[in-house]
Amino acid sequence: MKNNVLRNKNFLLLWMGNSVSVLGNRFYNIAIMWYIIETTGSSIALGLSVLCFTIPSILVMPFVGVLADRNIKKYLLVISDMINGCIMLAIALFMFFGELPIYLLYLLMIASSLVSAFFSPAIGATIPLIVGKENLAKANSFMQVTNQLSNIIGPALAGILIAVTNMWLLFLINGISFIISAFSEMFLAIPKVDIDHIKRRFYLQFKEGFTYVLRYKKLLHLIIVGGIIINFFLAPLNVFITVLCNQILKVGASGMGIVDAAISVGALSGSLIILLNIMKDRIKMVIFGLSIEGIALLISGVFPESYIALLIFAYILGIGVSMASVGIGTLYQTMVPENKMGRVGSLLSTLSTFIVPFGTMFGSFIINYLSISWILNVSGILVTLAGLSLIITFRKNRGHAADNLSV
Repeated sequence: MKNNVLRNKNFLLLWMGNSVSVLGNRFYNIAIMWYIIETTGSSIALGLSVLCFTIPSILVMPFVGVLADRNIKKYLLVISDMINGCIMLAIALFMFFGELPIYLLYLLMIASSLVSAFFSPAIGATIPLIVGKENLAKANSFMQVTNQLSNIIGPALAGILIAVTNMWLLFLINGISFIISAFSEMFLAIPKVDIDHIKRRFYLQFKEGFTYVLRYKKLLHLIIVGGIIINFFLAPLNVFITVLCNQILKVGASGMGIVDAAISVGALSGSLIILLNIMKDRIKMVIFGLSIEGIALLISGVFPESYIALLIFAYILGIGVSMASVGIGTLYQTMVPENKMGRVGSLLSTLSTFIVPFGTMFGSFIINYLSISWILNVSGILVTLAGLSLIITFRKNRGHAADNLSV
């Protein structure tokens, strides 16, 4: 195995193809939200679009993970990217020749969600095989940096393109990016693995993880706060930001793209703070991260008609999300024994993702009856209190994250 991942042909093919695809996806995310709000003017329609893209993945993800452990990873990557490319090109064609009905757009989003559910576990299982454990951290870093840059450049560029060109062009670009990614993946040589040991059913592993979490209050509290409560309140933010930019601030798609990019710049800043090791205590990092997420929501709630305040909110939110995510991930890895990490991780991932549709629909519904300022203020207070509540749970035996969790 080559020590320099950039000299690893398989990694380069995967990295470059994925980078193009991620940038195209950022175009898609902005374009889809803007098209729906412009076409319908409805926050509920926005919420339904999020459901169409999340629920199908949630339902099939536990089962496709089993396929990703088989020796068909290359086929999963190529076929899923190719189908997603065709879906995006279909959306572009419908828009080019006339208006795309919302119901048809929802159906195409559901199809894309189902296909994407196969891609994520496949690429996650492929990277360790093609770079080896000794290069895994470096390979993941390259992927993460590229994704962060795409998250910064993509939304801003997408907003500008929507303002100066036709909407269909963004879906065309995304479709082409998927096909480029699929083409590069065709040349991958992925080592085969022994799959004889992969016999156990998902529900048994899930049950073991659930039983383990229930036994330890600190871990349970961390999952409830970091995985469920926070995700519930942050889930509808895409809807809120779209409504703010379109109906209140009237800054257009380019303005919304810049807000989205500001979140990513904040996340990059948060990553830099973590790398500089300014805050070594991971419990403090989580509490700080969650608290400033709440403060960011309060800023946007107090000044809902200020675009500058929205940009400040987005930047601070990005810092908070980055620090909280890394801190929670590190605590989880510290508190859970290696032989149970997969099962507990599966539970955490399922619960965190499962709550998103409920938060999205709740936010999309309530915004029709309450002012967005009131919603953001209340959300900010509750998120801050949820973060601070971890102080009570973790103040005992600080410094011993595992807290005798091994069994």
